[in-house]
Amino acid sequence: MSRLLRASLLLAVAAAILFAQNRVNFPWWNSPIIDDPQLALTQAQKQRIHQIVRSYRGRLMDARNNANKAEQDLEDMLNDQDVTQQTAQGVIERASEARAGASRVFLEMSFQLRSVLTLDQWRQLVRRWDEVQRKRPQDTQVPPD
Repeated sequence: MSRLLRASLLLAVAAAILFAQNRVNFPWWNSPIIDDPQLALTQAQKQRIHQIVRSYRGRLMDARNNANKAEQDLEDMLNDQDVTQQTAQGVIERASEARAGASRVFLEMSFQLRSVLTLDQWRQLVRRWDEVQRKRPQDTQVPPD
């Protein structure tokens, strides 16, 4: 039983780290914010944003699928009667690496998207997103990926 408890504690710590959210991780390009007059995006900027998102779509889907599979393996392991520290450690490591890979792809895309905006547009975007998030009920907030 102590092995399962240790594995569960490791999982809890890993999950807390993995799911910590960053303000950069928001899907603003799929929201009405992209057309906000205060943001003042040009048509060329909007077109470039859509090109970048399309170019990353396959990598994002693959990374997300890998992370989901690893997290399912983690859940299966935690529900296993005979879980061991060694087994848990390997599954936790794979889940951590898969989630990190998904974050890395998303952050690379975010950097590319940021490069399309001016600093003032970026700051306005962050302010507007914060306003939108504050107005949303907690149970309907958009996840980062």
